[in-house]
Amino acid sequence: MRSLHPFRDEARIRGLPEDEVERWLGTVRSCAGLSPAGGTPPHGPVAGQLGGTPPLPMDEPAPNLPFLASVDLAAIPADATDLPLPEAGTLLFFADTEDPWSGEEWYRLVYIPIGMPVSEPVPGADRPPRVHAAQDLHLTIEPTLPNRGEDTEQFPHGSELGSVWWDTWGDMRADAPVQIGGYPWVWNADPVTEHDYGPGDWVLLAEVGGDGLTDGDLVTVYWIIRRDDLANRRFARARARFDVSG
Repeated sequence: MRSLHPFRDEARIRGLPEDEVERWLGTVRSCAGLSPAGGTPPHGPVAGQLGGTPPLPMDEPAPNLPFLASVDLAAIPADATDLPLPEAGTLLFFADTEDPWSGEEWYRLVYIPIGMPVSEPVPGADRPPRVHAAQDLHLTIEPTLPNRGEDTEQFPHGSELGSVWWDTWGDMRADAPVQIGGYPWVWNADPVTEHDYGPGDWVLLAEVGGDGLTDGDLVTVYWIIRRDDLANRRFARARARFDVSG
């Protein structure tokens, strides 16, 4: 991960207590950021794809949903996140970013274990879903912190520290359209903590966002899963949330 000095410098300018700043930085969680080639920092190996039309397991019906992104789990180092990810296989993320309020069928997450036979999907709908332009995604390992904090006994300046991250994150990480693990970027409601999914240690598995997913607003789709479901490859139990900037 890159240096967090821009965060420290901004916190110092704002007069925040240095011991609290260092405690806050102790909560950093790394993530796997997946971005198109180009820009800085130099990108690593191809670890996924944005858009296109992915092969599916031979017994998997093609979702009547736009395909957003795929992630090659074998390309994600074990220490890139604190999640119990599979060592190999592919995750496919589908979601309707135009009408995500139509019910539970607006998203799907497909896990393809290594070695599972796949085939090109055959569209089964009269109106096939939109196909986003395909782009290879390259891996970087990035730091994350909450961009919206709360004042607590442990962090009396938590809301201000969240604001510092909001203002400085661009100096410390790439603007990746796909993120695996880490803290979510929150526009309106935290997709992990501000929803009642039931008991369990719920974590951010992935977020997929960017202005290329719709014709207008900047949208983000988050996939949330219990840590033990992830460890046991129960991807069908993941939930998704949708948010729009502003």
